[in-house]
Amino acid sequence: MDAKLDSLRVEFKEHLLKYRSKTTAKTYEYNVRCFLSYLEDNNIPYEQESVQAYLDSCTSRGLAASTVNKIYRALRSFAVFTGEENVVENIRVVKMPDYKNQAPKALRKLERVSLIEKAEKDILRNFAIVITLLNTGVRVSELVSINREDLIIVKNEGEVRIRQGKGNKERTLPLNKETRDAIAEYLETRTDSNPALFLGSKGRLGVRGVQHVLKKYGIHPHQLRHTFITDLVRKHDLILVQFLSGHSSTDILARYSKPSKDDLQIAVENVYS
Repeated sequence: MDAKLDSLRVEFKEHLLKYRSKTTAKTYEYNVRCFLSYLEDNNIPYEQESVQAYLDSCTSRGLAASTVNKIYRALRSFAVFTGEENVVENIRVVKMPDYKNQAPKALRKLERVSLIEKAEKDILRNFAIVITLLNTGVRVSELVSINREDLIIVKNEGEVRIRQGKGNKERTLPLNKETRDAIAEYLETRTDSNPALFLGSKGRLGVRGVQHVLKKYGIHPHQLRHTFITDLVRKHDLILVQFLSGHSSTDILARYSKPSKDDLQIAVENVYS
């Protein structure tokens, strides 16, 4: 790997850690490192044609459009950091679907009930994970970053501090009784001194660990966040929803208020009734 570019990669990560979340910094650095390895393996220079060829190769390998675009954003950020903006000019990127006009798939009431019933039969940790995600709408990356000291749980109220939200933004969320009870019951089984709220076999539970847990129930992690936000959007002020969800703008919340196919069907079935 080119020594100069590799040195810049390290500086790039340090720069990102000052202004972006740890997750973003790690992802961007990884994508840049893979790209630099590609240049070395193919013995080609760092130039516009190389960037285009690399992105095309990612697409040909079957990577999703969203993934290829994330890689491009990382390479573009690196190019700006190194003062080589010309290498990312006129790059063809895969067209993304118009997510603004798509309603995220939220769980129906019966699906939520079924999920909770399944989780109740599992170990207390997994039940607490499901209930926390479902009742707070936190991102999985935020969930696994929670420490026990971030929790305040008393008889009739509780809250959790989210320290590593998107963009390193911190917020404090209230916990309802169902969530307080699930977490408290799980913590009663803990005899260790590990600060992490949720533990795996080797310490703090990671994002993949949570994904593995939810996969057993046939649920994608983001579905629980979608379910929480969708229900809030239909019942509350968008400013309140923006704070609880950790979104930087109310604009993105519009897609949660888009009626689903079932909503439209029910509407026409009940017209004039």
